[in-house]
Amino acid sequence: MKKVFLYSCLFLFCCLFLSCRSISFYQSGIEKLPRTVFFVFDDGPNVHEDTTARLLDVLKKHDVQSMFSLFGERAEAYPELVMRIHNEGHLIVNHGYSDKWVPGMGNSEFRNNLIMGDKAISLAMEQPLNPKLYQPHSGFFYPRHEKIIEEEGYALFNSSIRVYDAVKKEKDKSKIVNNVIKKAVKKNGGIILLHDSRDSLFNAERNLAKDPYGAYNRSWIPDAVEEIITSILDRGFIIGNPHDLFQKISVD
Repeated sequence: MKKVFLYSCLFLFCCLFLSCRSISFYQSGIEKLPRTVFFVFDDGPNVHEDTTARLLDVLKKHDVQSMFSLFGERAEAYPELVMRIHNEGHLIVNHGYSDKWVPGMGNSEFRNNLIMGDKAISLAMEQPLNPKLYQPHSGFFYPRHEKIIEEEGYALFNSSIRVYDAVKKEKDKSKIVNNVIKKAVKKNGGIILLHDSRDSLFNAERNLAKDPYGAYNRSWIPDAVEEIITSILDRGFIIGNPHDLFQKISVD
C-alpha cells in the first residue's frame, strides 16, 4: 500500500508539472549578444551577515549592473537596501510579495501577490517599477496566471544559466563557480541566476536558527560572484547591462 501511495503521489506531481509552463523569456535580443552574460539575484534583499550589501560592494567594485528579483515582504522590511540597489543602477524585478509556490495560487491570490509585490517594491524605491518585469517564484505558472501577468502590464523573463545554488552550502562554492563558468562557456553567454537570499523572512529565520551554516546562509554568495566575474572576464566575455537588455519594454 505504501508503494502504491508513493507512485500515486509521483503521478499527481508529474501531471501538475506537465500542466504548468516554464517562464517564457522576453525576446529582447539576447541571442544576438554572443559572449555576453547578465546577472540576476533572487529572493532578496538579505541583511543576514550583510549578504546583499556585500554583494553590492562587489558589483560596484567591478562596475557591474545586474538584476535583483525582490520579494515585496523583504522590500518592506529593508527599504534602505532596495533604495541602494536602485541608486547604484541595478534593475529591480518583481518576484511577488511572498514566496508561496505560484502554481498553488488561485487567480485572485496570484493577482494580489503580484500587485502587493509591485506596491511594496515601488514604495521602497520611491518610484514605479520601470520596466515592469516579473519572475514567478519557483519559475512555473499556469496559463491563467500568464493572462493576469499580461493584464497587469508585466513582461516575463527567464534565466538561462542555473546552478541551483539556493540549495547549496558554502562548502559547495567552488563547484557553483565552476558550473556557472562551464555553462556560460557552453552557451556562449546568457543570464546567470544566483540567490543572495532564500524564501520568506520567516522561513529564512527559522531555518537559520536550526542550522546557521546551512543552505539558508547565503553569506558566501558575494565572494562566489567576485570569482565568477573575474573568471568570466578573463575568458573574454562581456558583462552586459540589463537596462540595455530590457529597454524595449520600458514604460513611456
